[in-house]
Amino acid sequence: MSAPRTRAVATLAVALLTLTACGTGSTTGSTPDAGAFVEPVPGGTFRIGTNGQEPTCLDPHGNASTLGPILNVPFADSLVWQREDGTLTPWLAESWDVSADGLVYTFHLREGVTFTDGAAWDAEALKINFEHMLDPATKSPLSASYISPYSSSRVVDQYTLEVTLSSPYSAFLNVLAQGFLGMVSPKQITEAPDTICEAPIGSGPFVLTRWNKGQSVQYSKNPDYAWGPQGTHEGPAYLDELEVVFVTEDATRYSALASGELDAIEFVPPQSYAAVAGNPQLETFTDFRPGHPFSLWFNTARAPFDDVRVRQALVAAVDRQAVVESISFGEWDAAEGYLTPSTPDYVEDVEGDLGYDPDRANDLLDEAGWTGRDAEGFRTKDGQRLVADLPTTNAVPLRIQIAEQTQAAAREVGMDIRIEYPAPQELSDRDLAGDYDLSSGLWSTNTADVLFIRYHSSNITTPERRGLNGAYLRDDELDGVLQSARETNDAGLRNDLYSQAQERLVELAPGIPFYSDPRPVAYHRYVHGLTYAHGYLSPYFFDVWTAKA
Repeated sequence: MSAPRTRAVATLAVALLTLTACGTGSTTGSTPDAGAFVEPVPGGTFRIGTNGQEPTCLDPHGNASTLGPILNVPFADSLVWQREDGTLTPWLAESWDVSADGLVYTFHLREGVTFTDGAAWDAEALKINFEHMLDPATKSPLSASYISPYSSSRVVDQYTLEVTLSSPYSAFLNVLAQGFLGMVSPKQITEAPDTICEAPIGSGPFVLTRWNKGQSVQYSKNPDYAWGPQGTHEGPAYLDELEVVFVTEDATRYSALASGELDAIEFVPPQSYAAVAGNPQLETFTDFRPGHPFSLWFNTARAPFDDVRVRQALVAAVDRQAVVESISFGEWDAAEGYLTPSTPDYVEDVEGDLGYDPDRANDLLDEAGWTGRDAEGFRTKDGQRLVADLPTTNAVPLRIQIAEQTQAAAREVGMDIRIEYPAPQELSDRDLAGDYDLSSGLWSTNTADVLFIRYHSSNITTPERRGLNGAYLRDDELDGVLQSARETNDAGLRNDLYSQAQERLVELAPGIPFYSDPRPVAYHRYVHGLTYAHGYLSPYFFDVWTAKA
């Protein structure tokens, strides 16, 4: 591949290690309190600022926003917990058995857990949650796809549920560790499902108390909590109150941290790395999200991107490395393919070409028949301009810059990309309807099965189920490889299959991959216990306490 290998992890690590040299005690890992033990101080309020990608629904099963887990994990526990090294340990499930054919999972559930509305956690509650994820009325954009092989379940006894899959699914336990599949009160699901989007109820260490739309989500301590995951403290959360604040502007987010208005921020913007490093009151840690890089995806089901030559042409027309260096102030490199390097089964140096080559772009468009030119210089065919609509969010500055720089690159080879910024609900509706030529986003998940989620033809949205193949890609060869990779338990074979899948995707060009997504966190030195939930990389607050002056 002609694009250079992503060096973002190393680059940001160096930046943060500089912080240590400045005497702030920073770390690039997810255990910022690696020093001597200090007795936690219960109480107080903790406020963390995140970016402006506020979801339209807070139901964990109906939310696919990148901010879903940071908002879900405070109130919704998961079946299993993923450690930093990737191993899975018990949480709401004490243990599990898997049949030899990989089709039957038997979950033995933790006793003594209750939801904050008094509902019991048991096998029936788990069954109801699985059914809620798959219910078309939930309009699940993510969890339904993640557990699509689920076929049925049987209550064996009060705390044992037997789950049968339609086909082997090696990623099943991994996805169950994600905050998107956290457990919701079965009482709320059965008696008041219409309330879940606005005020979901879980069994977690915090209770969601208020959603200030456009501003923040507030939580209060669950005083009865006593079932945190392995490696965390016993008893309820230390904090009395927690608030996750939406701050769209990057500069404003850092300023609010520096001034003490916020106790911590995530998505530290690249232009603030030096300021964080130079502030002796701050510490930081970082990691890069596994899964799919941030991309512009083509809608391959309609013109002009139903023609693979047009897709390949736009990939070649965009100098991805220049774009990524521009938006990151030189801190990141362009992605090399359709998986991030932190993803299990990522393969480096797969065959294919995603390199910048305007001459190739022009040749491909000529070959595709776009040889005419209109009065403004845009390419035409049969009297029609080569045009593509890109509706996207205006809440994330990096995405705006990528859209605009891609638009400029497309203009150089004669393609007219029209950028639109619809309201969040309209954007969500258009995404569901496939009403776009280009869409933008990334897809973070803890397995390479993200390629099945994003590109297998079974994941194209239908009237019965919302799928996540937003590229509307249909390719029998790719489908076969991804299905085989999902079903095998042979690690070597799986890695080989994912290598084949990544090479095929370069040929099919379903999108333009830009960068692996870092999720750096900066916080005041009086903050302790802040770490990541690794099932889906996001800040975790159960062990957090503060020692404010």
